Amino acid sequence: MKTYFTVFIWILIAGSICFARDFQFEFIEENYRETQADFSYQPIIYHSIQVNSTLGPKLLILKGDDYNYRKWFRQYISQNKKFIAIIADERLDEFISAKAYEIDIKAIHPFNGDKWITDDVKPPGMNTMEGDNHILIVDPNEKRTRLIQSVVEKMQYRADIFTDGLAALEVFKLQPGKFKMAIIYFDKIGIPSDQLIEQVVKLNQSIPVVLDTGYNNESETDKFIKKFSGSGSIHIKPVMLRDLQKTIETLIKKNA
Repeated sequence: MKTYFTVFIWILIAGSICFARDFQFEFIEENYRETQADFSYQPIIYHSIQVNSTLGPKLLILKGDDYNYRKWFRQYISQNKKFIAIIADERLDEFISAKAYEIDIKAIHPFNGDKWITDDVKPPGMNTMEGDNHILIVDPNEKRTRLIQSVVEKMQYRADIFTDGLAALEVFKLQPGKFKMAIIYFDKIGIPSDQLIEQVVKLNQSIPVVLDTGYNNESETDKFIKKFSGSGSIHIKPVMLRDLQKTIETLIKKNA
């Protein structure tokens, strides 16, 4: 009788264990908005990422209150496109069928198996940036950034590319002295480009910044010229590939 009772207990325990599965994702695009709640110092955060997976494209809506964990994840995806998410078995059918899926931010982990550290520290791979020949590129257009990157790397500089201004700023502030210059597109980078530029220059007062206003965009160009008229390190102009190498050489040499 005692043996049967013991077996029964183990069956109950086994039945109560929740299993989970790991899924691999490739980061495509991030949407991050942060607003201040009324009568509170806690921010209200909407954070989602578009991803590809073996199940096709999905939108992951990231929930949870661990701000440092979220901050670290944003830094991670700025440098690493692949990560793993843990999906509990009881939610597996929901996850497979959903195009948009809510998931706790702490269910996401680095692809290489490293562990997150939840205090406010630097992300994996960002503790030390090799060399001091980095160029910061912030632009939402992937095709345009690839072209800019080809010019930058041909000149033997390291291109640090971001589509989101906040993610770029988090990485830049870790070691601002490692960057030779910045190329920032004027629109659709998560935060106003003038605010990002002000923060970049505040962190590294000598860094030359090219604010790319795009082609035939006189109204935006005039607005930014008025805004930064007293700054000699901020250069407002469309980025033209045929002139980009000369622009980079001139600004970096001038700042040397």
